[in-house]
Amino acid sequence: MHISPDVLVEALRSQGLRITTTRRAVCAVIASRHGQHLTAATIVDDLRSDEVKIDQSTVYRTLDALEEAGLLVHSHLGHGPAVYHLPSEAAHQHVVCSECGATATVPTDSLSGWIGAVRDTTGFEIDPTHFAVTGLCRTCAAKR
Repeated sequence: MHISPDVLVEALRSQGLRITTTRRAVCAVIASRHGQHLTAATIVDDLRSDEVKIDQSTVYRTLDALEEAGLLVHSHLGHGPAVYHLPSEAAHQHVVCSECGATATVPTDSLSGWIGAVRDTTGFEIDPTHFAVTGLCRTCAAKR
């Protein structure tokens, strides 16, 4: 499912935020890069290349408001900044190579056994989508 910039703008409006040219531009970038994991810095860079004056704090406030509205989710892929993506994608876990930084996604359905084992052992209900699991990709593992 693709989401339009107008849907994102309306979510901001429903939260009482003023709809500025900058916020519209942020929503346009998010909608145009559907399926990608974006950082606030990536969005700022995209907008600066279009010669839009933007402050990174405005991008963060917009991302936070869209996440609060349920239209974005964020994840942590290691030591870098949070990445944001539209939740219409299938729920997935990120795996990140600790050597080269390559990333891949794994459907959370395929982790149900592991999630169940953690719940049974510890009582914790796991949200596997928030943080990445690190390891070695096939290429880096073969080099060792």
